[in-house]
Amino acid sequence: MKRIHMKKYISFGLFAAAAFVVASCSKDPQSPGYEYMPNMYRSVGSESYAPSTVFANGANAQTPVDGSIPYQFDRSKIYNVLPYPYAAEQYELSATLKNPIPFSEKVLGEGKVLFTNMCSHCHGAAGMGDGKIGTINPGLKPQAYNEEPLKSLPEGKIFHTITWGKGMMGPHQYQISKLDRWKIVHYVQSLQKTEAAATAPAAATPATDSTSTAKK
Repeated sequence: MKRIHMKKYISFGLFAAAAFVVASCSKDPQSPGYEYMPNMYRSVGSESYAPSTVFANGANAQTPVDGSIPYQFDRSKIYNVLPYPYAAEQYELSATLKNPIPFSEKVLGEGKVLFTNMCSHCHGAAGMGDGKIGTINPGLKPQAYNEEPLKSLPEGKIFHTITWGKGMMGPHQYQISKLDRWKIVHYVQSLQKTEAAATAPAAATPATDSTSTAKK
């Protein structure tokens, strides 16, 4: 009796296997045939801004968790993804910030290129406030860097202003990376004609460029 049942089980198993193989076949050479539990390896795509039944707010695109830091493939640019500690209204607190990029003639040259491309249209090539924007609209003409109070503006406040904007100047944190903003700060200080810029020692080997490591 047991042998009869065993033969039935074996026959049923063989029949099921044969049926599965046949069902998996297809005349279409591009068809994968029958797929067992396809959702396990073929994830269902979701449009970023389409309605969602998964999240409570009904949206697929979710705000990153507070404190999230984007992954940076280039470890020498890790400073670029670290959060900036001060909000826009904390301008005075930014005065304590120090430039993490050591001064060098190479860095100064890179700062000049960035300044020319991103800042000179308002501030002028030499930071005298004679850029084309002010020429077209005198109401938007900025003050010269070698005049007070800009002449004595600390490096941290310069960085904060580039980051968040101030007065007529808009924010540039999404157009210029943190490391590049600090390079611009070096160049702005040279235009301020401050003692710090005049006496800053040039490094024997440039410590930072677009691919170097900066310490916060």
